Amino acid sequence: MTEVIRSSQFFAAVMSLLVISAIAGLAVNANSNDWFLETSGDAGLVLTELNISGLDRTSEKDVLSVLDVDSGMPLLSINLAEIQSKIEALPWVKRTEVIRELPGGLFINVVERVPYALAQHDGKVTLIDEGGFEITDRGLASYSDLMLVVGKVSSNDLGLLEEHRAKAGPIADRIRSAVRVGNRRWDIIFDNGIRVKFPADDAKPYGAAEAWDKFIELDRTQQLLGREITVVDLRLQDKLIVRVTPAGRRQMSGKEWVL
Repeated sequence: MTEVIRSSQFFAAVMSLLVISAIAGLAVNANSNDWFLETSGDAGLVLTELNISGLDRTSEKDVLSVLDVDSGMPLLSINLAEIQSKIEALPWVKRTEVIRELPGGLFINVVERVPYALAQHDGKVTLIDEGGFEITDRGLASYSDLMLVVGKVSSNDLGLLEEHRAKAGPIADRIRSAVRVGNRRWDIIFDNGIRVKFPADDAKPYGAAEAWDKFIELDRTQQLLGREITVVDLRLQDKLIVRVTPAGRRQMSGKEWVL
């Protein structure tokens, strides 16, 4: 929230009002605030310009419905903190800056949440941002191209997942689902159905970060995501366990082998 004074003349007028109000308050304390606001309105400090910016998925109508302000009302009577709180309660709004600019301007800049993934937990699917905030459960078909995160996850879980995705290069674009297992580790499912099992995030000395590095290198050198396999198990540091598809089983004996 910010106060901006455009004119030195208005600043002088406001200072005069504050002095007069303080003097009047000595005699009529109970009514001094109302008197001050009324006097500020008489001096021309009233709402004449309302500007709302940054809206994309949030409608201006929704913002106006929570503002409770009218043109011509004393500008100094508008509670900026209350406006900010009400706007930030709207589903898509992440944060808001509210600026009162004398003599009559009220400027609101909205920063909206960015869709990160669809989240499935307890039988419910919602759209979430990168911190796991549930934005909406409506119109999800429009976001079907996003990754599906399955299970109960925290913002820290998502942060670690995004760190792994960020270093995976083009592989990251092929991730369709991320399944949280036991609140400790991830199973990642790619667009061709291959499931990659990673160890616990905080396992030492071999955890999720080390396993992701291993997987990225194996895919680069062995093209794992292009092979006839269904599961790549990276949970053991010294072994890579792979389960083949029916087509792969026709090419070799056994259902599993260890590399």
